[in-house]
Amino acid sequence: MVPARVRVAFAHAAVQHLADREGVDVLHIKGIATDDAVRRSEAGGTDADVLVRPSHVAALIVALEQHGWQRENSFETGSPFGHAATFRHDHWGYADIHRFFPGLHADPEATFDALWEDRLETPLGGVPCSVPSLAGQALIQIANLARNTGAVPDDPWLERVLGEGSPLASKVRAMVDRLGAQIVVDAVLGQLERHRDHPDYWLWRVTTQRGTRTEEWLARIRAARTLRGKVRLLVRAPLVNVDHLRHTLGHEPTRWEITKEFFDRPRRGLVEEWRTRVRGRRCG
Repeated sequence: MVPARVRVAFAHAAVQHLADREGVDVLHIKGIATDDAVRRSEAGGTDADVLVRPSHVAALIVALEQHGWQRENSFETGSPFGHAATFRHDHWGYADIHRFFPGLHADPEATFDALWEDRLETPLGGVPCSVPSLAGQALIQIANLARNTGAVPDDPWLERVLGEGSPLASKVRAMVDRLGAQIVVDAVLGQLERHRDHPDYWLWRVTTQRGTRTEEWLARIRAARTLRGKVRLLVRAPLVNVDHLRHTLGHEPTRWEITKEFFDRPRRGLVEEWRTRVRGRRCG
């Protein structure tokens, strides 16, 4: 069996090969693409994460689909932030294609420009791949930490990259200011309440505090920047996430299974809300 780290490296290499062919700008992020100097953990992940210049996303997806990569989920169904789509290849495994990164998405094109401007190069699977600067890698890990873990102000790794004695701290904070990413840093530091007036406040609150599905959808609607975006989310909220259902069932859902899920979701949502409120009363 091919070791996971080797397979992920080849997935990075395969995506880079297609990006080079199509003239697409990509940055390899997280996992094995992260330099040891700023890596938070030894785990390398099970998929290749790639951040794509927003205006180049469509071209890369066409190339992936033409070369044996199959879509597992879409940007809309992959996460509350709508930031990444997952593709799978029979030989190379999984790749997450990011059109932006949560917490660094105030202006996705400007963010990519800033990260691209100071990019470094590292070999992955024997292919030269562009990665963000060390400060950029650290900031992406901070944003990823906020999304997956929540507030961890006492994490020793944060002191390594943000503490006064860190040689990277000034560069990371300069990038935070440049990208308007202070909310995600404060989310990790347990200081999210400083941003109650920020459009993404409720989305980060439900993310870091592991809110209910109902709270998540309300937060997503609040975070939408346009009326059209809010209406679109309202329309989608009651619909079945077929990609998620397919993953859960392990096969393509039948019409009956989709229909059953459509009527079962509201019941589960009400049960989840009731249990959350009961726990809240007990804690109070």
